[in-house]
Amino acid sequence: MTEIVKGGNLPVPGQVWRIAVVRRVAGDGVPEVDASALLLDAEGRVRSDGDLVFYNQPAHASGAVRLLGQVRDEERRVADWLEIDTGRVEPDVRRIVITASSEDGTFGRVPDLHIRTMSAATGEQLALYEVDDASTETAFVLGEFYRRDGAWKFRAVGQGYDSGLIGLAEDFGIEGRDPEPGPGEESAPAGETAPPDPEPGPGEEPAPAGETAPPEAIPEELLAKVRAAEAAVQAPARVPAQRPARVGPGSGIELFGGDFPEFVRSGKGRATLTVDVPIPAGYVVVDSTRAGGGYFGVESLDEKGRSNGLPANTTLEDYEGRGLLRYDGKGPLRLRVSAGDRAWTLAVRPVTTVERLGRRARGRGGDVLLYTGPAGHLSSRLRVGLDHARFLVQGYEPDGRGHLLANVASRLPRDGSPLPRGPLLVQVESADGDWSLEVGPPRPSRFWRRDAR
Repeated sequence: MTEIVKGGNLPVPGQVWRIAVVRRVAGDGVPEVDASALLLDAEGRVRSDGDLVFYNQPAHASGAVRLLGQVRDEERRVADWLEIDTGRVEPDVRRIVITASSEDGTFGRVPDLHIRTMSAATGEQLALYEVDDASTETAFVLGEFYRRDGAWKFRAVGQGYDSGLIGLAEDFGIEGRDPEPGPGEESAPAGETAPPDPEPGPGEEPAPAGETAPPEAIPEELLAKVRAAEAAVQAPARVPAQRPARVGPGSGIELFGGDFPEFVRSGKGRATLTVDVPIPAGYVVVDSTRAGGGYFGVESLDEKGRSNGLPANTTLEDYEGRGLLRYDGKGPLRLRVSAGDRAWTLAVRPVTTVERLGRRARGRGGDVLLYTGPAGHLSSRLRVGLDHARFLVQGYEPDGRGHLLANVASRLPRDGSPLPRGPLLVQVESADGDWSLEVGPPRPSRFWRRDAR
């Protein structure tokens, strides 16, 4: 391992890193500490509140950064572990800042604070930086990963803040400060549950009571299957139905992408496809069907053959769903399919084929909807017969800015999130069952509120 001092930097090879924020276990005057990360653009600012990975938002929408959990050892040390996958970092993210913060005291009372980085592939220790000058600070930028000449480097920063995580995050552009209670309104107590889901619509059964669970990233074993070697095998399969265009000029859909001839291919098992129709830069939808059960994945590939999108990722039987991709217009669009020995069909179509999200929507598996209404609140439900399920909903603005709207996993997960003003493409992905969405009026923000430890 290379130990560096404040201000020092060094290259960090590899694609996936694990980072530990280490300190003494809280207690006996030592305060609790939280680790977090911010994804920054070329101006050193977040693009939205979704670029903060912390206790209330433990995985970035891109999958590039996530909190893995906490580990303690017999020497009364504790480490919060994060993971960074540079293959998933979006092109406009130039820096990833790793921070530590405390709500219970200052860092002058936190012994042995340091950050270490290791290769997820080899376990090699890459960098170590120890903070030895902490005093009255309640938050620290410990270090940052940044791009330089096509490669990534790590810099030891060691910059302290007296304003905690909220003040630190606001300096980087986060706007998620919780509102003060109004006259006669009590503050929400620690540990209070989120507001209940809205009442079910006509003909919709109420969701049974169930416990929420922390967000879950796409399992690595599923992604590994998608990245397995391909062998193109053509076979007949059911063609995804052409959905009628429900939106048109004036709806804002033209801001997301232009029209082009649809591309349809069928096959069996594993294959790599090159879309041979002219596609303008912008968003496209990928409709896919797979007969039978087992894992089914579709990913888009960049010019170096690396994955840069996942429009299908499911274990649902007899799957039929829709995914979303943002195409840069550089070179042909390539798709890689993993379907075991099952028959499948893909259709690449323009975004003008999406349907509108009104007050409610229902579906199964993946889908893409256009929202054109005012800012509001999106509630979501997933009904499955499994002990655990994945449910991910994301919103995209015309410029590519993303919003994480739901990312939960449990038997009957329930979640709610602020919904930005339209036009917005709402993508339901990783839905292992029947789902429903409901749009309601805005709710008071509780971005920073956390459950009791």
